[in-house]
Amino acid sequence: MAHHTAMPNTVARQIALAITVIATIAACQKSAASTAPEGADPTEPAVQRVQETPPPAAKGPAAAAVAKAPAAPALEGQVYGAGAQAAASVSMADIRNNPDQWVGKKVRIEGTVVDVCPKRGCWFEMAGEAPGETMRFKVKDGVMVFPMSARGQHAVAEGVVRKIPLNLEQTRRVKAHEADEKGEAFDPATVTEAITLVRLDGAGAVLRDKK
Repeated sequence: MAHHTAMPNTVARQIALAITVIATIAACQKSAASTAPEGADPTEPAVQRVQETPPPAAKGPAAAAVAKAPAAPALEGQVYGAGAQAAASVSMADIRNNPDQWVGKKVRIEGTVVDVCPKRGCWFEMAGEAPGETMRFKVKDGVMVFPMSARGQHAVAEGVVRKIPLNLEQTRRVKAHEADEKGEAFDPATVTEAITLVRLDGAGAVLRDKK
């Protein structure tokens, strides 16, 4: 008789345990779904839910650039963050022309500062050697603050190459945010094509008057 009474109790306990496990898994999945992608910057609402392209296996010049090399000698100039640790710079043109080979790689680039974030100083735009060739060096707000006086200076910047494909609506939001930073008027109708951002997420930089 005792044997027949124990069976239902055991089954009841197993059912209760199964229900608890299922509820826990469902809660975890809901929490994961509502979490922004790792590395997303909450100050960039237009791109915070856009996943960057997964880094492919390094090859060609990208593989050579990220190979272990002696650290750079100390550079003269105003140092921000970790400064520039790599011994040599990578061509900005090569990164822009072959972004998929560089995504996720930490590199050093050089150029002339042509623009600076006017609100928080959280980015600066660098011009390369070719006409119209630029790349943005971006940091999280408050990590480094670049002054407007940096315009015209030579920058040696080091960080991780990031590629962020945007759809048309995200592109308009990014353009609107940039216009707001500069206090400029913006008409979303003027943006008719989506863009892909290719930038350097900053680890450090050195700014100085001359190359």
